[in-house]
Amino acid sequence: MKHLLSLIAVLALASCISINSDVVVPDGEEVDGISSVNGTVRIGVASIVNGDISTVNGSVFTAERSQAGEIETVNGKIEIGSESVTQGMETINGAIQIGEGALVDGDVGTVNGRVTVGDGARVSGEVRAVNGQLLVQGAEVGSLLNVNGGMVLESGTTVNGELRVRKPRGSDGDPVTVEIHDNVRVVGPLVFERSVTLRVHEGAELGEIEGAEPEYFND
Repeated sequence: MKHLLSLIAVLALASCISINSDVVVPDGEEVDGISSVNGTVRIGVASIVNGDISTVNGSVFTAERSQAGEIETVNGKIEIGSESVTQGMETINGAIQIGEGALVDGDVGTVNGRVTVGDGARVSGEVRAVNGQLLVQGAEVGSLLNVNGGMVLESGTTVNGELRVRKPRGSDGDPVTVEIHDNVRVVGPLVFERSVTLRVHEGAELGEIEGAEPEYFND
């Protein structure tokens, strides 16, 4: 019996599975993967998840210098600590916040929520939000996609692909605002399929603009 209990404890630590409770990985620990239904997931400082993190009704928080695979939830926010490393992340109803200097090897997306990419962070894939703003604070991303909510690209931001604002279902409604600050570089085209207010600093370096007339400003 003693050996059986020890084996169960090891398996529980290696792959964390929960139905109706939170999952917490202490600082500096290493596990294989995390799955929950009704619970929040918290990953400690410098902890490693050798697999994906998923929950349905709950948020996911990873502390600084942590590592994990893909992160998914349906009803909850996702917050990634500074200098952490993850693969793609997605939620339906919740904001996403990526800390300073973090590395995301994949896409980042939400339907209802804001996406914030911190200074010095890198996202290799697409950063998207349907009903929420995209705020890129001096980070490097693959591409940007938005429908309702607009975008703010702060100084030092690089977009290696396209920046696109898609047309919503039905009428456009009021224009959304896309604001591009000094020392921002967008390599690909800027494509606007709906009405926008496009404010561009004179010091920004942009690709071809389609579907909008920029309003230039200078600090």
